[in-house]
Amino acid sequence: FRYPRTYTQPQVPSISSTTGTTLVGGVVPVVVTPTTPQDWETRNTGVTLEVEPVVGGDATTIDLNLIPQVVEFEGFINYGSPINAVGVQTVGAVLTTSVPIELTPNVINQPVFSTRKVTTSVSVYDGQTVVQKTEDKVPILGDIPLVGRAFRTNVEQHEKKNLVMFVTARIVTPAGVPLNEEEEGLVPPELPEVPAYKK
Repeated sequence: FRYPRTYTQPQVPSISSTTGTTLVGGVVPVVVTPTTPQDWETRNTGVTLEVEPVVGGDATTIDLNLIPQVVEFEGFINYGSPINAVGVQTVGAVLTTSVPIELTPNVINQPVFSTRKVTTSVSVYDGQTVVQKTEDKVPILGDIPLVGRAFRTNVEQHEKKNLVMFVTARIVTPAGVPLNEEEEGLVPPELPEVPAYKK
């Protein structure tokens, strides 16, 4: 059992028809030239949410284009291979053979990232909340010995991760005041459920 991980409640201020982005996570430096590391770039990790709101003509509905993305650092992969030179080894008086001599292991490690991303569009009334659930199953192959070394079996386990996002959309004036007061009671009709993304 794992305890749920909760993130802070970010706000993404955005003007109608423009994209706003929020990141809950970190930044990983990545080498651009791995053999002679001089240039670096960064890669965002964690949860990123891009939101593009479009306010309806009635000033009570909002069309939302939501793009949640989860990026995780998985480790490194070595793209290099050993650099060898050819040496000569004399066997006996007449026979010589070529022998590879490793000059350097030439390790070129590059980071590996996994990305889960979904794009969806919904329409909500001002002040209403959208719930989006992203489900991910990661297979982990395990080796389990049963009875000594005589029997061996491979078992596939699934690690299930769920990311649930709550997005509340509000229409505000340029001064930051809500355009529609909550007392006015904007009661939305039954909206269709946002489908869950399954990997």
